[in-house]
Amino acid sequence: MKLVLSKLKGINNSVIKVLYTGFKICFVLLLISTFILSLYHSIHNFDLFYIGISLFRTTLFYIAFLCICSIGIDTIKKEMR
Repeated sequence: MKLVLSKLKGINNSVIKVLYTGFKICFVLLLISTFILSLYHSIHNFDLFYIGISLFRTTLFYIAFLCICSIGIDTIKKEMR
């Protein structure tokens, strides 16, 4: 975990901007999925549950993908110099 955090701290500014934009989009999608799941809690429609859980899961995978790709792109950029 310390290795990943140290790699994320040393990332280039252009990659950081893309990473933060992706995190903002993911945060909005997580809020939407939480809202859908709260609707399921009051309406009890199974379709809402599956939509909310699928969106939540997909967004969490996208966050992990963003972190991994940003580290990879930064490493490639540093080796190209």
